[in-house]
Amino acid sequence: MTAPISILCGECHAAIAETYSHPINIVPEKVRIPKDLPLSFEGLLTCSTCHNIHSSSVTPMGTPSLFLRRIASGRSFCIICHIEQRLSHKTTVTEAHMQSRFIEIESSRTIDPMSADCVSCHDGSYATSVSIQAGLWLHNKDFIRFDKGSHPIGIDHEMARTREKRKTDLKPLSMVDPRIKFFGGKIGCGTCHDPYSPDRGQLVMSNEGSRLCLECHLVDQ
Repeated sequence: MTAPISILCGECHAAIAETYSHPINIVPEKVRIPKDLPLSFEGLLTCSTCHNIHSSSVTPMGTPSLFLRRIASGRSFCIICHIEQRLSHKTTVTEAHMQSRFIEIESSRTIDPMSADCVSCHDGSYATSVSIQAGLWLHNKDFIRFDKGSHPIGIDHEMARTREKRKTDLKPLSMVDPRIKFFGGKIGCGTCHDPYSPDRGQLVMSNEGSRLCLECHLVDQ
């Protein structure tokens, strides 16, 4: 190898790094890794743990193999390692590289497709079809103490930052940690949450000391 496998894969699959995907270059914990899903020499889970680029591009049934190391896909492949995991995003998300079931067909849509996927379960009824609107979406009561546990989605960050009589001062997007994603400049569920994150609440980064919040919000010292 001329470079670490994740770098070599990323040369062609750079778009994957911009999505929400199963973490790589980590030491797997609390899972069972069978021998035919190899770790790196350092014991890390890499792209080649699940994929074998030298295998066939199709399965014996003629379907795309995605170069996976077993003839399985979706949740069937995930439970090879996550066999005893309790119900969570790790067992309910059906893809290692998340692609929304919703397709954005008009620019006036109020929230992004990933948020639509989140809302389809987190609307309080676990419905698959819900009214998709911008506005306040509730978290648990302790999530944002000063805002009664809610945060807006579908709101343009720059417009909110420069709006007169705004409730909070915000940093320009250029100053925000790149792990915090925006969708066409708008805030979505995926701005703060990553379904594959090991952190509490599936946050894109730790919120210890309100660190995540303070990446966007300016407060008086």
